[in-house]
Amino acid sequence: MTGILKTKASSSALDRARVVALLALIIGLAGGVSAPAAFVNFEAKQTHPLCLSEDGTKLYAVNTPDSRLSVFDVTHPDNPVLIAEIPVGLAPVSVQARTEDEVWVVNEVSDSVSIVSVGRRLVLKTLQVKDEPADVVFARGRAFVSAARRNEIAVFDVSNHTRIATIPLQGENPRALALSPAGDRVYVAFALSGNGTTIVPSALAPAQPAPNVITNEPPQVSLIVAATNPAWAGVIQYSMPDHDVAEIDATGTNVLRYYSRLGTVNLDLVVHPQHGNFYLANTDARNLVSFEPVLRGHIVDNRITCVTTNGRVSFYDLNPGVDYGLLPNPQAQSNALAQPTGIAIDVPGERIYVAAFGSDRVACLDTNGVILARIEVGPTTGAEADSAHKRGPRGLALNAAQHRLYVLNRIANTLSVINTSNHTVIVEMPLGSHDPTPARIRAGRGFLYDARLSGNGTVSCASCHVDGEMDMIAWDLGDPDGQMTTVITLIAGQPVPIEMHPMKGAMVTQTLRGLDGQDPLHWRGDRADFLAFNPAFDALLGGAQISNADMEAYRDFVETIVFHPNPNQNLDRSLPASLDGANPVAGRNTFLNVPYNTDLIPLTCNTCHSAPPGSGSNGIIIPGGAMRTSQSAKVAHLRNVYKKLNFDRRPGAESIGGFGFIHDGSVSTLTEFLSLPVFGPFATDTTIQSNLTAFMKCFDTGTAPAVGYSLTFDSNCVGQVALSNQWTVLEAQAAVSNIDLVVKGILQGQTRSLRYDPASSAYVADVSGVGPFSRTDLATFAQGQDVLTAMGVPPGSAGRMGTDRNENGILDGDESRPDLYITSSAGGFLTSWPTNDAAYVLEWTDGLSSDVWETVTQPRVLSGGRVAVSNAVSHDTRFFRLRRPW
Repeated sequence: MTGILKTKASSSALDRARVVALLALIIGLAGGVSAPAAFVNFEAKQTHPLCLSEDGTKLYAVNTPDSRLSVFDVTHPDNPVLIAEIPVGLAPVSVQARTEDEVWVVNEVSDSVSIVSVGRRLVLKTLQVKDEPADVVFARGRAFVSAARRNEIAVFDVSNHTRIATIPLQGENPRALALSPAGDRVYVAFALSGNGTTIVPSALAPAQPAPNVITNEPPQVSLIVAATNPAWAGVIQYSMPDHDVAEIDATGTNVLRYYSRLGTVNLDLVVHPQHGNFYLANTDARNLVSFEPVLRGHIVDNRITCVTTNGRVSFYDLNPGVDYGLLPNPQAQSNALAQPTGIAIDVPGERIYVAAFGSDRVACLDTNGVILARIEVGPTTGAEADSAHKRGPRGLALNAAQHRLYVLNRIANTLSVINTSNHTVIVEMPLGSHDPTPARIRAGRGFLYDARLSGNGTVSCASCHVDGEMDMIAWDLGDPDGQMTTVITLIAGQPVPIEMHPMKGAMVTQTLRGLDGQDPLHWRGDRADFLAFNPAFDALLGGAQISNADMEAYRDFVETIVFHPNPNQNLDRSLPASLDGANPVAGRNTFLNVPYNTDLIPLTCNTCHSAPPGSGSNGIIIPGGAMRTSQSAKVAHLRNVYKKLNFDRRPGAESIGGFGFIHDGSVSTLTEFLSLPVFGPFATDTTIQSNLTAFMKCFDTGTAPAVGYSLTFDSNCVGQVALSNQWTVLEAQAAVSNIDLVVKGILQGQTRSLRYDPASSAYVADVSGVGPFSRTDLATFAQGQDVLTAMGVPPGSAGRMGTDRNENGILDGDESRPDLYITSSAGGFLTSWPTNDAAYVLEWTDGLSSDVWETVTQPRVLSGGRVAVSNAVSHDTRFFRLRRPW
């Protein structure tokens, strides 16, 4: 609804009070209706989710749950005004502004980059980047995009958006990027670099010490060692460079050098724009220390690593002076800084700001690592934990000139504004007008990441299960003071008791993805279900067990986390004809039908490893004797095999990873595993081994490859055969319920969103009286001025992501607009509208003949159930309207 006021121009403006009352009310409003059942949780790994425009007037934030780019006007630094929400790819994790209008958004699940026009509120082009792209920076007319799971950098020409180079990297999981002061170097942080530790196989390792309480002899297990340990040079005949940061020539696109031994999990870095030193936010794992009681409360060190231009390395402990032997330690909990995930630098003040994701704090340090302040961004202070309402500061954007720091809170999906002059939070507000995150995720997510649940506030479950995934290393969490336990498994329908020793030896960290329905859990199947992990809050984290209700909430959240699509499958979910020179189709046939033994009961791979749509595991615990190992183990799932391929223990090799397959990571390749004598004829047939390996690298994750896949059409490309064929595949995948399909963009000159109806082969619009449209119609529109992006979305989510965003049964375009009221006041007037519609954008123009409407950026105040904005006018007539930001 448009409001009009005819008045005399006035030179005096109303007082502009700061906004301090928006916090509780607007956050409550952002919750929207109850959670949609179709929401799929990929637990995307935000890298650089915030950035400021060059002139400092716009703030760009990725709204990961809603797959949108949120644009805030920050003309008034304390009062961010949401002015646009632009649909991008699935699970956006990073944003970078290239110009005042062109913004690049990196989408983790879509394996793409969305190039956005902020002014048109539109994706102009989609660039494909496999696998799990994480970040982007611009240098020398090029865009550098980190492809985390491919261990490479994709390089694009920013003028024509063509891919001009691919830079392979020798490091695990490159994510965060930064530029040198001159813009001639690109720095890349390897998120899961490891720490140079590796495994001595059990047959070559020394025996474990005797347990302290029981007399049962412990099993013979592998040993975690430093790859550089000379005592094991005869066994470890490969080297581990342990690269943590790569430096790339932005002009020649070649790697100039690597920096090593800087940290284990490296989630962000920043370069000082004057002297060029870089600062790396990381944790360093203590997995060379054996046994859970010894590691209790001190699993990792939380650090900032400083590397000078001449290569000098300094480590700044974010928790100096903590007595790790004292548990519980309330003083440490009150000050701890856990899991640093974001870092920013204030050059004039020589200050570094660090987002402590696990602690709900932002720290201010000087450039020598001295902690100057700890700023609470969550609802609690000190040692108190409130995991159900945890904020989770993940990304930072600093406006040093205005003394403001913007903090994106990943868990709460909110934006906090910090005054860096006095280290206070001015305001917290939602990242968007609607948050689709289901209640079970909101209630349980914090328990994974909340370090305040540990005895000294320094560690959480996510210290090892990084973003619900793996840290790619092994730990020995055995307990010499423990007792023997018995688990029951069903073999051939009969219950079989299996004894488990508490000194279990080295085991690689497992992913938390896809746990729903996979009980029992852990490598040995010695946890009946997820609830059985509650003792770890005490025994490993050094805190207290959480309540049964909290543990159930935690479980309910974890069971929502799913796997990404397998990048080795074809877009239509079929197997490729060839992968790495082998035949996955033939491998699947062997997996299902060819026995590897000649016993009375023939056994195939599929006897234990359930084929897709199964997880690869039938849940049975196999006695150690059957696999000729010292311990029993649960049949392993196969859905993330393709992520564990970087351990190379051949003599003379340079290995990125130190751990590979099976429970202790001692098997470097699937071929090595299949060569075990237990596999009979498979053990010597290289063709069978290669084909089986190719099939397992393509093993279906439960998420179709077309989920997230995006295509942008305009007059320049809509006629291209390749894009048309991919569109056909997306429609066919929707027809067999592997995905839903939505289309967004400019349609007939208007911003529209549509969902594809496979039954009628028609695209249904988000407003009554428009459409439906055929695919031919959409292609015809794109040949003109329209620009459209088609995207596969998880099955069941086309309504929420296409036509009915809040799932209230009313099409988005049919939602009624709020009434706008205008009242005169001394020296000006007030515009106001209901707080239920607080996210609407107030705009003005001085003449209806103009198509240009300007955003009102004055502070908003909540009063009497209404949002009120003070205005001053300089013309006799001014028109106002409310616009949806989406």
